Amino acid sequence: MEKNLEKLMKQNYNHPESRLSDDIWYAIKVKQTRNLKIQSLVYSFIGAVSLCGFVFMSFNLEKHFVSSSFFSYVSLSFSDGNILATYWKEYLLSLADSFPFASLGVSFFLLISTLVSLRKVLKHYKYSDQLLVA
Repeated sequence: MEKNLEKLMKQNYNHPESRLSDDIWYAIKVKQTRNLKIQSLVYSFIGAVSLCGFVFMSFNLEKHFVSSSFFSYVSLSFSDGNILATYWKEYLLSLADSFPFASLGVSFFLLISTLVSLRKVLKHYKYSDQLLVA
């Protein structure tokens, strides 16, 4: 789109003494650059907050796994198969009850938002390089 707009501005260059099309093109470039910087700063801030939250939630998730004795239930499945075969419904319900779903969900959300923010910042950085060249 940017190339088409530039081509259109150069084709419609009717008054070379007024430089109106150059001024319009420069104003468009300045506005695009400013918007790109603002968006990059916002995405950088969101990514940094999400990364800090992810680190905090990782420690919190570890604490929840230890306190819920989830791994004790998992180790039971490897120690005595006869009891597991007999009481498999109770075992699965106890295993599901001890699993920290909320902490894991928040951790995944924060990880995904960090990665999306990083992707957007890198995309804006790449676009700003193309904007400066053109």
